Amino acid sequence: MYDWGVGELKDWSGPDGWHDEVFQCLKDYLEGPDQNPLCIAIASGHGAAKTSFAAWIMRWFISCRSHPQIVCTANTETQLMTKTWRELAKWHKLAHNRDWFEWTATSYYLKDHPETWKANAIPWSEHNTEAFAGTHEESVLVVFDEASKISDSVWEVTDGVFTTKKNIWMVLGNGTRNSGRFFDCFGKNKAYWHTWNIDARNCKAANKSYLERLIEQYGGEDKDQSRIRVRGLFPRTATRQLISSESIEKAMNFEAEGWQYLPKVMGVDVARFGENSSTICLRQGRKVFDIEVLPKQDLMLTAHHVAEAIKKEHPVQIFVDGSGIGAGVVDRLRQLNFSVVDVNGGNQSLNPRYLNKRAEMWWEMKEFIEGACELPKDGRLREELTCVEYDFTDKGRIRLDRKADIMEQYGFSPDRADALALTFAYPVADFSESETQLEPMTYDD
Repeated sequence: MYDWGVGELKDWSGPDGWHDEVFQCLKDYLEGPDQNPLCIAIASGHGAAKTSFAAWIMRWFISCRSHPQIVCTANTETQLMTKTWRELAKWHKLAHNRDWFEWTATSYYLKDHPETWKANAIPWSEHNTEAFAGTHEESVLVVFDEASKISDSVWEVTDGVFTTKKNIWMVLGNGTRNSGRFFDCFGKNKAYWHTWNIDARNCKAANKSYLERLIEQYGGEDKDQSRIRVRGLFPRTATRQLISSESIEKAMNFEAEGWQYLPKVMGVDVARFGENSSTICLRQGRKVFDIEVLPKQDLMLTAHHVAEAIKKEHPVQIFVDGSGIGAGVVDRLRQLNFSVVDVNGGNQSLNPRYLNKRAEMWWEMKEFIEGACELPKDGRLREELTCVEYDFTDKGRIRLDRKADIMEQYGFSPDRADALALTFAYPVADFSESETQLEPMTYDD
């Protein structure tokens, strides 16, 4: 199907050893008497080509099954669309039978039967699990990429899909959590799953010098991060999702009351590099308004945009991320006579329980969300709030994942969530309704 060692595949001699093992498992299943669904779980380190493997399996299935129904999802919509589904596009273009099929941003189908012979990329949501129900065709393939962080409720709905014969469920990812359904595939539910733990150092496509550097960086190959990112194993210590998916879903379906009589607080996160975006969040009591994402622009335009938002909303307090290039926005707003608070997430927290101000703000935000609030129905905000995990320093202080690590793992920075967290930077006095109707400060264009 592919011209190994030629053109774009000049560095690929063909599938890896672990790929061949899974292929053999598929072959034995298809030729054997077992009519139960085939369940395959693969945990690997970075660079093992598991996303490529997911694309191969989807292309094999759609090429060799009659009128198949293929469902693909991932831990976040960003992962699904920019990595998993993009990988399918890559292997589609390289395949000898590419002319049979059409790839789009959300579907992949046989040109002769576009309605019934297809694969769909479906972002998951705990509030919309029915998107995974009702799939009862004779040829069904379900693929979960980065499966460790897909909600158990989505797994439970998918359990009901496999009522017909000779269907396949494949789940892949890094073993980031030692709880949940992906972890259970390798533990209490192992009798029902064919499992592989892939050490990326043994894989052809992996950057082995980089993996060895990771092991050194994390303090040894038996440290949890080395187990996850290199050895394809699960952590020994429980990972801690800071804000639960259930809390966020509840908040996005909650309707706050009485917020009109409380002061407005504004948080501004200033983009630092690349694909990041500057964001403005307005919170009033238990209600969080739609978070504004600013266009890519220079600092003076960003400051102007923030100034206009302040004039319009009249917040009693404005917290601006002043670390890095954000200092320029803070300085410009102060030149315009706006009283803004410069917040640096790396600075010391008010409460010594937290490693720094960023951990303190996020923890305050966590308690706000878990205590019943109204969040905007924003899928990207959901992803950003759920992707952050916490642990403890050697001295017992709470710390969060670094933003650089989040960017590496998920392909995005939590800009919307950071803007909301900034509204909890420091305590804000509770004003009466009349006192919240403040006039904007002098603004000189």
